Amino acid sequence: MKKHTCFRIRFTCFITFLLTLSMICVLSASDYDRAFIQKPINNLLIQALSPYKSAEGIEYWPLCTSKNNQPRYVSGTNPHQGTDLSINVGESIYPIYDGEVIYINKDISAQLGHIVVKSDIGYEESVYIEYLHVIPIDGIETGDYVYTSIPIATIDEYKRYDSHLHIGRVNAERALHYQLYDLFSDTARWKNGSDLDVFSHPNFNSEMNTFSITAYVSSDTENTDYYGGYGRFPMKYITFFYSVNNGTWKNFNITDYDEDFRYSFNIKDLTGAKSNDNLRYYLTATRDNNSTLDTTFKDATYTVAYYPAYYSHPSATLTKDQADIISISITIK
Repeated sequence: MKKHTCFRIRFTCFITFLLTLSMICVLSASDYDRAFIQKPINNLLIQALSPYKSAEGIEYWPLCTSKNNQPRYVSGTNPHQGTDLSINVGESIYPIYDGEVIYINKDISAQLGHIVVKSDIGYEESVYIEYLHVIPIDGIETGDYVYTSIPIATIDEYKRYDSHLHIGRVNAERALHYQLYDLFSDTARWKNGSDLDVFSHPNFNSEMNTFSITAYVSSDTENTDYYGGYGRFPMKYITFFYSVNNGTWKNFNITDYDEDFRYSFNIKDLTGAKSNDNLRYYLTATRDNNSTLDTTFKDATYTVAYYPAYYSHPSATLTKDQADIISISITIK
């Protein structure tokens, strides 16, 4: 029998991401230890639904706290391998796509109830979404097919962490973590998905040599100075690392951004590259551990996020070999 879907389908023009211009070498973990990989979805037709909704199916878009790839000053993975959503104890959690349960951990003694759902969404490969810090519903098992209209879990009570949903996009083995924002690029309440990842929506205009990208962080823990207890905060700065025609790696900082935390600049002007030069680059975003706004991050020692995300716990400046692996190649007009 044909399975029904509860997907919201959006027919759109091609979604062009900067990574379509890139070729990132994928090495074994022994070559370059990593937990994050930037994995572009260029022609996505099916946008994800919210994991949190009413019994009548009305979608809620909870506040995003600690973002995917976010440096932080709390217990747990650092940088954060997934996104935390502020949802109260006992609330029902729904899959963001229809799909098959491929992993389930029902042991909630340490607040680590965990479900992974595999979904085929018209992309060239399956998407795996994990739901953590939950209590799986009675009767759910590996191999079950689940639907966006039926809950798969509820939020667990406090045992080790404040109650919340940790959601992430992973590979089948749950060892690698990918960005989430492109699954929610229609969701205005989450700034078109930018609330979910430190870096999002990169764009390179090859005719004008202009580059833009969104970068900001969210509170890791409750901050009573902000509505709902959480806030969006700017980076201290982002840094553009580049090499022209395989030359020496150089860099400069960018501090100016617009009201949506979007940074824009002309690569040709700021690097001195000439027409037809090959330029390789990557970026870092540095979180401000002395911010008067982002007060949940005081005195943190690990402060850097990367784009493209291809690492485990790197230093603030990569070695040449690491830079050659992570970097994206473009041709200057």
